[in-house]
Amino acid sequence: MSTGPGGKFLDLWRQRVSPVGASLLTLMWVLLWGDLSWGNVVAGLALALTILLLAPMPHGPQRRLTIRPIALARLMLVFAKDTAVAAAQIVWVIITGRRPREAIIRVQTRAHSDGFLAATAGFTALVPGSIVIDAHRMTGTLYIHVFDVDEGPEAMDEAHEQVLRQEERILRALASDDELMTAGFRPGGSMKAGRLSETEMAEFRARQRAAGDTSGRSGPSSEVIA
Repeated sequence: MSTGPGGKFLDLWRQRVSPVGASLLTLMWVLLWGDLSWGNVVAGLALALTILLLAPMPHGPQRRLTIRPIALARLMLVFAKDTAVAAAQIVWVIITGRRPREAIIRVQTRAHSDGFLAATAGFTALVPGSIVIDAHRMTGTLYIHVFDVDEGPEAMDEAHEQVLRQEERILRALASDDELMTAGFRPGGSMKAGRLSETEMAEFRARQRAAGDTSGRSGPSSEVIA
């Protein structure tokens, strides 16, 4: 334990400030403002650090943030495309006067981190036509209101898969290899890396149990609520 005002501040910093939390809060700030400038990034980072120091998140397993530049660029480009397409679809519904078919879906995410659950919820909510109405951190479950979906179970499945693909892009851009494997993905930034086989997943879970890590959530599922 450090002594003196400076040492106490450093101890507080180490206990409360998480690179994952600071990065995700900064990213959410930039997305909300829609301004990727140095000034806005610095302002978002300063606000994120202040929030973490004054109102820390509950303690959990410490996870290392791994930034993969190509995967991060893909995340932002696909997000920009999805936002533009969704906005155009809403405008078209308004122009044509067609009554949208709304639904509430349940998506159980795969990451075992509250930060990545929040990031997935944030990215999803920022796409026009999608509203996250609830998030359960213990199960990693999101309840999402979808503005307009086509009829049939295939359309509901596609809405569900869009959220899971968003989560995978976030994980491949920012998650450590262990976090990716915990979520069932092979390590790496490429979406082509794919998912772990049943044998690979069983071996990884055995290593986790041997290391004393018993955290886990259920696999992804989808349910249309209304």
